[in-house]
Amino acid sequence: MKHELLRSPHVMLGAALLVSALGGLGACQETGESAASGAPEAFVAPGRCAYTSAITQAEECREYTGAGWTAEAAEADCKALQGATFTEGERCAYPETLGRCVLGGGTDDETTLVLPGDDTSQCASTQRGCEVFGGGKFEPDACAGATEEPGGGGGVGTGGAIFQWPELACVDPKEGEPAGQSEGKVCTFGAISGCTEPGRLFTDYASCEPVLTQRPYWPAPPSDFKTPSDDPRLSDPQWLGELAWVTEQTEACGCVCCHSTKAAPATGTSNWYIEAGPVWTDSFNPSGLALAAGWVSSDALGAYPADQNNGFSRDVAGLPTTDPARMVAFFEGELERRGFTKEDFADMTPFGGPLHQQSLYEPTDCAAGEGVDAEGKITWTGGDARYVYVLSADAENPGAPPNLDLPEGTIWRLDVPSSAEPLKSGITYGEVSPNTKQGYPADGSPEELVPGTTYYLYVWADVGIPITRCLFEVSP
Repeated sequence: MKHELLRSPHVMLGAALLVSALGGLGACQETGESAASGAPEAFVAPGRCAYTSAITQAEECREYTGAGWTAEAAEADCKALQGATFTEGERCAYPETLGRCVLGGGTDDETTLVLPGDDTSQCASTQRGCEVFGGGKFEPDACAGATEEPGGGGGVGTGGAIFQWPELACVDPKEGEPAGQSEGKVCTFGAISGCTEPGRLFTDYASCEPVLTQRPYWPAPPSDFKTPSDDPRLSDPQWLGELAWVTEQTEACGCVCCHSTKAAPATGTSNWYIEAGPVWTDSFNPSGLALAAGWVSSDALGAYPADQNNGFSRDVAGLPTTDPARMVAFFEGELERRGFTKEDFADMTPFGGPLHQQSLYEPTDCAAGEGVDAEGKITWTGGDARYVYVLSADAENPGAPPNLDLPEGTIWRLDVPSSAEPLKSGITYGEVSPNTKQGYPADGSPEELVPGTTYYLYVWADVGIPITRCLFEVSP
C-alpha cells in the first residue's frame, strides 16, 4: 500500500522536475548486457522496473538498491506504474550510460535511476536534475569529469521555462454574468493557487500560460478506478449536487490549467481531470484524494489567503475552496468508498517534492569567498541568479509564492524579472541595478549589515532552484 500511494503526479513533483531537467533522455533500454556500466559488482538486485515515463514518454528503468527491498515489494512498487514491467533478479542494462541518480541514498527505500547515453553536453543538466531537483546523488559514468556545479536553467515550471510571477488582472465580467465584486470588476490572480469569483470560470478571467511556468506540468494517465454503473450515488440528487459544487469550485481555480481537457496543453491532462465521467473524481489516484481531503499536508506548494483570493483558501482542504469543511467531507467520502482511512497516509511525506525538502534544509557556513564582504559585495557559486536573499541567520528557508517567498527574517531580496538576463555573482548589497527590482523591503534601503553578526545568504537560479545557501559574517 505504501508504495502504491506514492504514485501520483502531485506526490511526484520532485520526480517531475528531475525528469524535466534530464531533457527527455529516457532510461534503460533492454539490450542483453549483463549490467550497467560501472555498477557495483557486489549488489544483487531484487529486480528492475521498465516503463514508459508519463513525463517524457520515453522508456525508463529503475533499480531497487535499498536493503529493505524484497522482490515482492519491488514488484508491487513497479506494478503501481501504468504499463510497467518488472523483471526479477535482473539489472537495468544498456551499452553506455551518462550515470546513475541515487534517490534516498543509504535508506532501506533507496532506488537508482540509470541514465543512458554518451552525450556529455547533457551532463550538467542531468546532474542538476538529480541533485537539485530530485534530491539525489549523481554518480557519473560517461559524465565523469564533465559535470558542473548545479545552477542556472529555468524554474519550477514546465520544460525549464522561467517562472512567471502571478499578476492580478481586474476585468469586466463576461457578457451575461453579474457584476464583479471589485467595483464591478472581476479580479483574479494568474497563479496555480489563484481563483476567480465563485461560479465563474478561471479560464475566462486568467491565462494558463504563466500558470504553467509556476508548477511542473506533464501528461499523465488517470486512475483506473471506475464507479460501478449501478452505484446508488449516480441517482442520489444530494450526492450529485455535492459533486456539481466541487466541480464548480475547481473550475474557478488555476488547477484547471493542468486538469481540464479545455485548458491543459495538447499533450493531455495531468492525471485527474474534470471532464472525466460519469464521476470525474474517479480519475484521482488515492494520494491525490488524500491531498484534496487535507489528510496529507501540501503547505509547501503555497497558497493565497482567502481575503486575497475571492474567498478561496487551501489551508484545510488541499484544493482551493470557499467552504473547506464541505470540500474535506466530499473527498473523505471518496476515500472511504475506495476503502482508505487516514491511517493509510500517516507516514506519507508531505506534498511538494523539492519544495518540501528545501523547507527542511539547515544551512552551514559559507565556503571561502562566499557571502557579503565588508564593502557589500555579494558572492555566490552555482551560476547566474534571479533572486538573491540576505536573511537573518534563524530565518526560515524561502519557499513557493505567494505566501512562502518572503519568510520572516528577510532583510533584503533582489529580483530579476523573467524578461531580463539573470545576475552574475558580485552584485552589491542594497544596490538595485538596471533590469532588476527590489523584492524586499518594499520601499527604501535595507538595514545595514552589522560586522560580526551571522547572516544567511540564499540564492535562487529561479524560483525553487537554490544554488547557494549558507551562513556568513560580515568582516569588520
